[in-house]
Parts: sequence; C-alpha cells; structure tokens
Amino acid sequence: MNTMHAQSLSAGAERRAVIMGGSLAGLLAARVLSEYFDDVVLLERDPLAAQAVPRKGTPHAVHPHGLLARGREALEELFPGFTDALEAKGALLGDIGTDIAVDANRGRFARRPAGVMACAVSRLAIEGELRRRVRAIPSVQLLDEIDVQAPLHADGRVTGVRFSRRTSPATSETLDAALVVDCTGRGSRSPAWLADWGFDAPTEERVTIGLAYTSAYFRRDGSVKPPIACVVGAATAALPRPSILIAQEPDDEGRARWVAGVGGYAGDHVDITREAMRRRAADIGNAEIEGLAANGELIGSVMRYQFSHSQRRHYQRLSRFPLGYLVMGDALASFNPIYGQGMTVAACEALSLREALSHGMSDLARRYFKATAKVIDIPWQLAVGGDLALPSVVGPRSFVLKLINAYVARVQRAAVEDPVVAAAFVRVMHMLAAPPSLFAPSVVRGVLRHGGTAHTNATLPSAVT
Repeated sequence: MNTMHAQSLSAGAERRAVIMGGSLAGLLAARVLSEYFDDVVLLERDPLAAQAVPRKGTPHAVHPHGLLARGREALEELFPGFTDALEAKGALLGDIGTDIAVDANRGRFARRPAGVMACAVSRLAIEGELRRRVRAIPSVQLLDEIDVQAPLHADGRVTGVRFSRRTSPATSETLDAALVVDCTGRGSRSPAWLADWGFDAPTEERVTIGLAYTSAYFRRDGSVKPPIACVVGAATAALPRPSILIAQEPDDEGRARWVAGVGGYAGDHVDITREAMRRRAADIGNAEIEGLAANGELIGSVMRYQFSHSQRRHYQRLSRFPLGYLVMGDALASFNPIYGQGMTVAACEALSLREALSHGMSDLARRYFKATAKVIDIPWQLAVGGDLALPSVVGPRSFVLKLINAYVARVQRAAVEDPVVAAAFVRVMHMLAAPPSLFAPSVVRGVLRHGGTAHTNATLPSAVT
C-alpha cells in the first residue's frame, strides 16, 4: 500500500484540527473548532449531498426526531438565525407549553403558555442547514467518501489521521493535526485505539431496551397551522408503548407532512403496515395517529427502526488520555431515541468544547470530558431511569430509583389536571430544568392533590389538521 502526505489540503499542522465523522456532532464540532484553528478538515465516509437527503450512516434520520427547546437555543447560539432559516423551510415554531401535547397513560397533560419555543422540523432539514452553514465557513473543508483507518499516535499524543479515499482505496494518506476529534458515533473505535496505544479504555454502561418503532409520513394541510405541532406519547410502566407525532416541513414536492411513530419494547413491536400502526394507536388512545393511519394520505413507505441498547462511555473517569484527542456525540453516549435528547446533547457538548478550548490546549481532555459528563448526566439519568420504570427492561433498580419512578408516575398523573405540574415536567423534558425541580413546593402540592388518580380515557381529542 502506498502512503503519501495530504499536503494539498493545506499546510500548518500545528493550526489544523481534524474531525472524524460528518453527522450532526461532527458538523457542530467543525463550527466550534473554526474559532480556534486556521484549518479544520472533516472526514466523512458517506457522500455529503447539498440537499437534505438520508445517508447510509444515519438510517434513523428519516424517522421521527425532535429538537428540544434547549437544543434550539444551543444551535441558535452557535449559528445565529438558525431558527429563522428552519422556519423559512417550513418548520413550525411553537410554545412548548401550548403547541406540544404530552400524553401518558391515555391522559393528556394540561397546557398553558411557557414562553419557550421549540421547533417541529425533520432531522434531515436540521442536518442539511448545519451542513450548508459549515460549508460556508472559509477555514472548514468537508471531505466525503473517506474511510478513516486510524488516528496517528506517537509518544502519548495523537498527531493526525490515516485515511483512504473511496476513489483510490489502495492508497493511504495521512493528515497531520494538532487536534483530532472522534465523532464517528456509537460504533466508535476509540476504546480499541486507546488500548492499542497503551491507555485504558473507558468503562461503559449499557441498558438493553429492545426498542423498535414503526413510522410513516402522511400529508398535512399546509395552508393552516395545526393547533398542536407535536404529540409525545410517553412510555410508562402501565402502558409501555411510546408514540410520537410531529409536523414536518414540506418535502421536495411541496407537500407539508406529519411524521408518526409507534413503538414497543422487548418484542412488543408494531408490524410494518399502516393498519398495524392504526391498531397500536387505537390501543394507546392516540386519536391523531389512529386517524392518519386509517384515512391519511401516506407519503412513501411504512418503516421500522430498531434500537437495542443505550450506551455511555465514561471518558471523564480516565486518569490518562492521549494529548490532541477528544471524543464527542454518540461516541460518548447514545440514548433511547424516544426521549429526543440526542441532537440537544450534541449541541450542548459543542458549547462545552468551545468553553474548554477557550482555556487553551493544555489539559484540554480533562476539562472537556468533565464538562461533557455534566451535560450527559441528567439526560442519561432521565432516559435510564425512565427505561428502568418499564417491567420489560432488565437492570438494577435501587430503592431510591424505585421511589423516584413511583413519584414520577404520580407527577404524570397529576400533570393531566394541574398545569403547574405539567409545565414543570415539560421543562425537564426539554432539558431546561433539572429533575430536582419536580420537587419544588408548587409541584409537590399539585402531585399530592391530583397524583393519585389514574387516567384511562380510551381516546383523546384529535388535534390533526
């Protein structure tokens, strides 16, 4: 195999950063690194089209995705005007207290204005707009159809990346860099590379959930704004069957859309047909999805996505780590997708990267991993705690966790009647408040007043237009 240096990309390795992986986390990393390096090179194995189209490496991107309110705020901080750009594409901006409905145990939470906005839009549109903006940064180069072979390592420092191009797979190239960031996702090889270099691999947590969800797009009347832009159906111990309905921007043919998903755990999966979606929606009392599956105009095919386990790698616990190397995005932690946390966590990690770099390269990994661990802690606890509330999910349940999950179940029941309780729960959902906020006196009063009654109405009033 031939080896050559990719000097044509630009010179000055001491002022260059390389990112492995061009999904959402990689694009966000490129935006931040452009503030600190003269040359930022992003290496991606899939073709990066100018349009917002699916990639092989992100098969889940065509399924329902939610951009939480905290994620929208973080993206707006990194890319001013980002929300306006999504709205121009047809995304719906709405108040998290009134334009988003939350269902639990066939009850719908009380709603009141929150004064905080979230965005109903597809993952593809978000990633497409990010890619457009990152391409416009003069110091950033996006190289696609690249196979990363391994980072270059010598004497405790990562010094670059060895890779090949799909157009000439037999030729290996090296690109020197002062910083390399691994954004290659759940399948990241960083633990194995660390072991090869003589470092410890991070400890890893896994929670096996056996989730699968069936989803489909349906035509939406784009001439009117729907009274609700999103309906989130929580999985609970009593009804462990999540659902989601989100308004989507028009497709290439100008058709405004809904995307609907219904799921289940541990083999309780929905067949890949619209009739199966209708039956599941009827069972959980979701009138919106039931009506669309029965009578809506289907766009494309019915699809399924499976997610076996959540995982988290604790890089912050390592006492030794190579200089010039970081890990970000799903390569750090990937969550049960029904909680909609992934994009928001990646955006907050990017802000942590920016803050860590503002103090220089010395001791960068320690500062960065400590900061990102704080970003991940709460959504990880929420996702794992929520999953372990379900009987089918296997894992240790401490006495404290059982108490917390019992309290959360009462919060969900009370939220149907009490808008104060509902607002507190929704703020936690959107990563705007920490879980202890659910123990505020005003919330506890509402839970004591309303949290003892189960809500089992068979169907809920439809808000689909």
